[in-house]
Amino acid sequence: MSSLGKFIALVEAGVPVSQSLKLSPLPEGEISNLVLESVELGAPLSKVGAALVDFEIELSRFEGELEQANAVPLATRKLLLWLPAFSILLGQFSGFQTIPALFTPVGLIAGLLAGGLILLGIRWSGRMLLPLRQKRSHPAMGLMRLSLAIQSGQPLRAGASALGSEAAELIELSRTSGAPLGRLIESEIQLTSARAIQQIISQARQLSISLLVPMAVTVLPAFLILTVVPMFIGIGF
Repeated sequence: MSSLGKFIALVEAGVPVSQSLKLSPLPEGEISNLVLESVELGAPLSKVGAALVDFEIELSRFEGELEQANAVPLATRKLLLWLPAFSILLGQFSGFQTIPALFTPVGLIAGLLAGGLILLGIRWSGRMLLPLRQKRSHPAMGLMRLSLAIQSGQPLRAGASALGSEAAELIELSRTSGAPLGRLIESEIQLTSARAIQQIISQARQLSISLLVPMAVTVLPAFLILTVVPMFIGIGF
C-alpha cells in the first residue's frame, strides 16, 4: 500500500489528519498538494480518499509513460555521440595505431575539428531535448481540483472559473443529461490523461527522427574524420 493509501486508511479509521500525516507522511509532490488542498477546502478525506488514490495511480502511469517515451530520443542521442570514440578504439584495436596518430600535427588538427563538431552537436541536440527535461504536471490536475472542490461543497463557479470552457462544458452536460458531474469529471480525467500520453509518445517519436539532422550534420562528419584521418596516419607508423 502506498503512503497515500495508508494515510487515507488511517483517516477513515478515525485518526486525526495531523496524526495520520505523522504516521504515514506523504512524499512531496502533486498528490500531497492535492491532499493539503482537500483539507483546506474542507473536503471529507474519507469520502474523497478513493478518488485521490485512483488519481495517484493515474499520475504514476502518466509519469511512467512520460519517462519511457523520453528514454528513446535520449538514448538515440547518447548512442550517436559515442560513435566517434568508438571509431578511434576500433581503429586502434584493428592495428592502425589511431590513438598515437591523433598526437601528430595533422592528427591534432583532425581531433580539434572533430571535437568542435561534436560539441556543436551536443549543444544543438541539447536544445532540442530541453523540453523533455522540464518537469511536466499532469494535464488533468485542474479537473482533479475541481472534483475536490465540488466534493467539499464549494460553489461550482468557484471551482470552474480557473478551468474556463472545459469545466463549463462538463457542468452544462451534467445539467442537460442528468449525469453525475463527478462521474463526468472522472471520465474526462482519464480521457485527458490518455490524450496527453498519446501526444507525448508521438512527440518523442518525432524528436527521435528530428535528432538525426544535427547528428548527421555534426557527429557523422566527426566520425568520418576520426576514422579516416588517424587510420591513414597510422598506416605510416
